[in-house]
Amino acid sequence: MSDLLVQLEALATGIRTDANHVDEDKMQGKICLLSLKFNSNNIDVAKQLTTEGMSLQERVVFIQELSKSVDAEVFEFSTCNRVLYVGFDVDSTTLAVGISKMTNLDEIPFETMTGSDAWRHLVKICSGLDSFIIGELQVMSQLRSSINIHKENNLIGTFNLAFFEHIISATRIIRKELGYTSSTESMLNLATNSLEQILSEKGDVQSVVLGFGDMGLKAVETLQDLGQTNIVVVSRNPSESAKRNPSKAEQCTMISYDKLNETSAEADIVISTMRCSTPAYNENNPLPISGQATVLDFSWPPSISEDGVSTEHVLLGMKHWIQVARNIDHSEYTALMQKGNELIDNIQDRYMEALTNKNKAKFRAFIYGYMENLSTSWESSKSAHEKEIPQLGAFAREIATWICQQNDSFYLSELTNYVNSTSRSLNSNLLAEVSRDVETSIRTLATVA
Repeated sequence: MSDLLVQLEALATGIRTDANHVDEDKMQGKICLLSLKFNSNNIDVAKQLTTEGMSLQERVVFIQELSKSVDAEVFEFSTCNRVLYVGFDVDSTTLAVGISKMTNLDEIPFETMTGSDAWRHLVKICSGLDSFIIGELQVMSQLRSSINIHKENNLIGTFNLAFFEHIISATRIIRKELGYTSSTESMLNLATNSLEQILSEKGDVQSVVLGFGDMGLKAVETLQDLGQTNIVVVSRNPSESAKRNPSKAEQCTMISYDKLNETSAEADIVISTMRCSTPAYNENNPLPISGQATVLDFSWPPSISEDGVSTEHVLLGMKHWIQVARNIDHSEYTALMQKGNELIDNIQDRYMEALTNKNKAKFRAFIYGYMENLSTSWESSKSAHEKEIPQLGAFAREIATWICQQNDSFYLSELTNYVNSTSRSLNSNLLAEVSRDVETSIRTLATVA
């Protein structure tokens, strides 16, 4: 089959909008961002603003009702140190009033941004330039999780989701240029380092892990990697929780919260990874742990309040992790921030063009949606091994990003070479299927156009 010169303009022909461009000044009011970065003065307010700790259904209903009250699409997500609300086609004042009514908070010290300033702030956050731990990966994971929730529950349309895809694309560039990799320090690394220090002093100890979700499982893995064998895992339903990772669960004692409350276990280390909107252990319901335990609370919002532990316990909560994470050389920090800002400056012009050019924005949304549909078929393919399936959605987005980043045109062979040269660990049959589907799809789209 002969090579094909694909014209982006031709691909976009069938999905044009009536209006080619949006006035840039007017656009500034079309997208607004309300951000609250946590500190010791606003922590109580932050707990009421975040949807972390809510069930999925509670979170969906909250966002639905907020969107209805302001008559606009609203996107919400929280990180370990902030809560953010993005509004589309709504001014910041209206959105702030809507949030105040939903949360029963009179005054919320939001930082407010619009248009390109909102985009810039989100890029800094998602690239790890504004995190407790510079360069951490957790924020991107949290953003992707929130995107999936909003998309799967029809909380935000495809056109506005393209705004976040552009943020993700910019973030990839910045992280690559700054040398951030999957090994860059994260909250988990911070926890590991803290545990290593504690265990070097205490040796073999009795550990209690509260919760067996993703973070709880990682906590157990870390303890076991550090040679710990006396581990109690507490969950609402121990038998069901054990099914998440039977091999790890078999090496632990699995008990319920009711059992823990009845026995008042003795422990040297307690690690809390619980998800709850308010502290589960407080003055009225103290942590049922006896002994001189070090209590590490990695939950957000906090699952253990300061008055929820005894005088024998040492509580290491979010305030502690903030202080530890910010222990960075000042000159190194300044140089890093300067380079990051320069990179954002270089990318921002392209962003503004994508934001103000509705044809390009619609084209981008179409390509990302099209590739996502392809990834769904790859996930159900007989060629896909179980461990490969989680990679396919991200791979599809990478392919879409490559297409959208081409200036005016590209040869189909260039796209095929890009797909086949991926560093992702995909078996040859699956990669061949992906490559074939992408080539066939783009050839068909170009022909139809």
